[in-house]
Amino acid sequence: MDIQALKQWLIIIDNLMTQDKTSFRELLMRISTTSNSTLSSLITSKESDHELRAQALKRLAFTVLSSELDRYQSQVPEIQERLSENIRLSQVPTVHAQVFLCYRVLLLRLRPSHLVSMWPAMVTELASFLTVELSNWHLTFFSNKFEIYSTTLVHVLLQIEQQLLGASSLSDDLKCDRSDHWMQLYLAACKLLEALCTLPSGYLPQYQMCHWAFVASVGASCSDSFVPFAGRISALLNNKFGQLTTSEKKLISASLLNVKTLTSFGELRPFFLALATQNKSLLISQPYSTEDGQLRDAAFMSGKLTYNSAISRLEHSLHVDFAEPWQL
Repeated sequence: MDIQALKQWLIIIDNLMTQDKTSFRELLMRISTTSNSTLSSLITSKESDHELRAQALKRLAFTVLSSELDRYQSQVPEIQERLSENIRLSQVPTVHAQVFLCYRVLLLRLRPSHLVSMWPAMVTELASFLTVELSNWHLTFFSNKFEIYSTTLVHVLLQIEQQLLGASSLSDDLKCDRSDHWMQLYLAACKLLEALCTLPSGYLPQYQMCHWAFVASVGASCSDSFVPFAGRISALLNNKFGQLTTSEKKLISASLLNVKTLTSFGELRPFFLALATQNKSLLISQPYSTEDGQLRDAAFMSGKLTYNSAISRLEHSLHVDFAEPWQL
């Protein structure tokens, strides 16, 4: 299904959900966190169960995307419960990636006042992980694996940093999972971060309170005791894959808007470099400009877009993720 067909299906799904008031509740009920019975757990493998959960979460995201603003605001507590349960109990990247997809959709289809209860799940335990010894870039983790791999944006960014440091400590049950699934999780987390940075500054007051943890609000100095995630990960990417050349900066987009799959951490260099240097260069009026080494499309992630422009851009990114190539 290409993007044009997808847009038509969004209209159809919205009409169906509007006509049948019980459909959305039934959809939520299908996103279960445990097997319905002992018999089903014997018949269904763990991998199949995880895939079913991921598909159910993707259907939820697609349904909410098809709706108007605040259509499902009364169901926010139930949506939050389903997402939180899957974050807490499903220690698999395929499920976590779809949770991040749901968060991106909710950012566009709910007003900020209705998102307040969602923030603890997105960036919870932020203060605990900010006690990291940044001078040596050592990471402090809790012993409980459910806390270690709790899929908040902070924790996934910490996992990316740990992978780049070569200090991975994934438990055995996680090591057996496919590496491409983990790469898709990292891409999903980065796309959520891009969505937060693309929306107009001040639109999400909750994010503005912790914006400094991800992207420097002012030009950083060498004496700063804390370096935001973007700066730390960008430095690690440069050490591992080398710095981007001037020609690469002109050719490669800093945005992940049209990126559907991630095969290497090196593909994230433009994205994190753009966030790491966002406040070190002069403001450039044209988003496509590459003056003074400015990365292409970097200005889109500075919060300078109007609300309508930001929503349109982020909706297109979601359309790219939902669209599938035709299979003959």
